[in-house]
Amino acid sequence: MKANKTLRLVRNETAAVGIGTMIVFIATILVAATAAAVLMDTSGKLQDKAQSTGSETTKEVASNLVIKQITGTRQSATSYVHWLNITVSLAPGAAQVDLSEMIIRISNGQNLIDASYINGAAGAAQFNASAVRDDDSSFSGTAPAMNAGDLVNIKLSLLAQSPTMSLQERQELSMLLMPEIGPKVTADVKAPSSYGSDIFIVLR
Repeated sequence: MKANKTLRLVRNETAAVGIGTMIVFIATILVAATAAAVLMDTSGKLQDKAQSTGSETTKEVASNLVIKQITGTRQSATSYVHWLNITVSLAPGAAQVDLSEMIIRISNGQNLIDASYINGAAGAAQFNASAVRDDDSSFSGTAPAMNAGDLVNIKLSLLAQSPTMSLQERQELSMLLMPEIGPKVTADVKAPSSYGSDIFIVLR
């Protein structure tokens, strides 16, 4: 009589566990690689943005007008100041300033004007400029860009404004020079108590 033989199948789960572990390991590597690529890309963009912002900030700080003097001109010894002459230069290390892109805001407390550059006679809401010192001869009416070392006279007619403006004795006038690049420059002037017979009046 033959003994009954029982065939037993033994399930070996070690291999399955090993394959699963390998899959998880590979997936982890792929995720880490993807994350690293994203971080590197983001870091590069942030660096570019920081450099761009730093460059713009440097221009904002460096591009600075300096007001050297402000004088007024009268038509006669019996009239008020009708023209303003603003002498400006650039601060040390300043970048080029294009006066054709600058706005000058003037207020006497009652009227306010925003004047822009014109290559010619200045009328309402306009000013013109001429070089007092220009070593490289680069400043002109058609290209009024100031470089280091330049000294420029800005002229604005109060009489030509609408409504007409003038600067009387003891009257105050506020000015704001707004270049395209760089900080705004403020200048407040007050006329003397008497002009006397002077035609040219030093206001600042």
